[in-house]
Amino acid sequence: MKKLNSILKISVFILFVILMASCLKNEDPNASYTPEREAGLIKEWMTNVKIKKLHLDSTSTGIYYIADTTKIGTGPTVKTGDTVTVKYTGAFIDGGAFDSSTSYTFIHKDTDPEKRMVQGWEEGIEVLNKGASAVFLIPSAKGYGSTGSQRGIIPPNTPLIFGIEVVTIK
Repeated sequence: MKKLNSILKISVFILFVILMASCLKNEDPNASYTPEREAGLIKEWMTNVKIKKLHLDSTSTGIYYIADTTKIGTGPTVKTGDTVTVKYTGAFIDGGAFDSSTSYTFIHKDTDPEKRMVQGWEEGIEVLNKGASAVFLIPSAKGYGSTGSQRGIIPPNTPLIFGIEVVTIK
């Protein structure tokens, strides 16, 4: 009986120590999402684009994109104030999709900040016209930055990939 009590006391003590140690850990779950990691992911993505011999272009503001040459589009490109309907998929550069829509309508560069798209999306879409599509690489500085998204879906310092097809422009 004394031996059982000793074992029980030791077990409780070990459990207590483990519990305390886990409480003392103050690790940031987003600590691995650093600017250095982001730079490495972007470099790797661009290397893969070159290996696949895809035509990579960029906007004057640093948004990289690969235009879909099978979907050239017609008419003028997207301008501020246009009502635009798109099909899109948002994905992590090193993983799966986090959002998509087959019919999303918005006002480009809406005056209401709550309705605006991320800066990289707003800048990148201006190279597209009706029917055109492209894949955009948006660095975190033009996405959700060093804080990530409010809902926690996008971690800090995370570059994003958006496949966008413009359905209509009004």
